Amino acid sequence: MPPLGLAYLSVVGAHPVEQIEAAADAGFATVGLRLVAPRGLALLHDIVSDIVLQRGIERALQATGVEIYDVDAITLAADTDVPALARTVEVAAQLGASVVQVVVEDPDLARAQARFALLCEMARVRQLAIAVEYMRWRSLRSLAQAAAFVAGASQPNAFLCLDCLHVSRCGDTTADVAALPAGAVGYVQLCDASAQMPTTTDQLLAEARNGRLFPGDGTLPLQDLLDALPADVPLSLEVPRAIDVDRSVRERAGQAFAAMQRFFAQRAARK
Repeated sequence: MPPLGLAYLSVVGAHPVEQIEAAADAGFATVGLRLVAPRGLALLHDIVSDIVLQRGIERALQATGVEIYDVDAITLAADTDVPALARTVEVAAQLGASVVQVVVEDPDLARAQARFALLCEMARVRQLAIAVEYMRWRSLRSLAQAAAFVAGASQPNAFLCLDCLHVSRCGDTTADVAALPAGAVGYVQLCDASAQMPTTTDQLLAEARNGRLFPGDGTLPLQDLLDALPADVPLSLEVPRAIDVDRSVRERAGQAFAAMQRFFAQRAARK
């Protein structure tokens, strides 16, 4: 089984230090932390502004050996001030992250792309990459659109974050993923989902934030999707489930890792 990451949404609401410790106990190699909340959602732990919390995170990383792979989620909207994000980028680098995730809500994609390029340049100075994640309810709504957006920015530290749920719900296929140029995908967020496709934005949001399934428990063609990607692409488990709301962070992390062990055992058996 490859090294795996525990995404923030898999233990949504967890204190960052508790997330790191739970990830280590379960067997995860990396975590994804939330530095910026998506628009309309509250930020429960303000890592960027809290130096004491930053030091606690650094101690937890050192004690456990877990690393931060990605931080989320900068929103490029019509009114986004990219220079004002300098501190967020600085803290991400300070904590040892590799990637900052971005979503695009600006309907003016040319303007968003220019700001994206500026953000990439800011991040490159600190040895960070910037990953774009597309979703059906945002301005980048398909793999082709997101790939063109990244390619058009012409930034060496820019790539895609491929969320398996959004690949399905945006109507993309394994063949579409296989057709991407080498290096286009920086990492993959793994989850599964039911065969029933949400039809409204509210339903899409509810599924993405509370209704995902562990890999192997749904109908997404995850094995074929992974076959279409490089074997060493970083993997993160992003499986927020409403049924886990009363479980502890350690319980959620433990059952998530166990699910991944089952999934990769199935993957090994088919080869």
